Amino acid sequence: MQQTKTTSSTNEPADNPSLSLFQKILLSTDGTVTDLIALYTGEPIRVTKLDQSIRTDVAPEALQCAGPTKLLSRKILLSGASRNYLYADSLFVFGRFSESIRQQLLQTDRPIGLMWKEERLETYREIVEQKVEPCAEITRYFNLPESAPFVSRTYLIYQAGKPLGAITEKWPLAFFREQDSAGL
Repeated sequence: MQQTKTTSSTNEPADNPSLSLFQKILLSTDGTVTDLIALYTGEPIRVTKLDQSIRTDVAPEALQCAGPTKLLSRKILLSGASRNYLYADSLFVFGRFSESIRQQLLQTDRPIGLMWKEERLETYREIVEQKVEPCAEITRYFNLPESAPFVSRTYLIYQAGKPLGAITEKWPLAFFREQDSAGL
């Protein structure tokens, strides 16, 4: 069973009246956004790995690791047939995944949420931050100017009481607006 807890941040876009209903759903869901975006856009969603690396390092305090540990850093895009919809940056405690998921992460471009779903992994997601801000470093993936605002959320994923990792998902504020006849 998946649950969500939202923690306040200084910029709480879930209450922002300028966000569409679907954007608010993406911000607050405790499920995989891949499935939601596929339903909204009416097309299959694929993952494109932009960068992935494993390193032994001291993890952020939120990941609750004692000393240096093996960390998986991953940057991906969720895309349809002709456009990118969402950017995600994640950091995971690699040793807390099953062997099957570790192999799939290294050898495939499958969405991690779908791997968890197939493995029937019970997780808890704690949303720790939500905001709207420019993200100049990723605008090129969406063919937008550097000043374009993005909606983002960061959450921790827990399994068996321990954090598996942290994920930050970002999408252009101009996407997923009901009044857009193209569905974006």
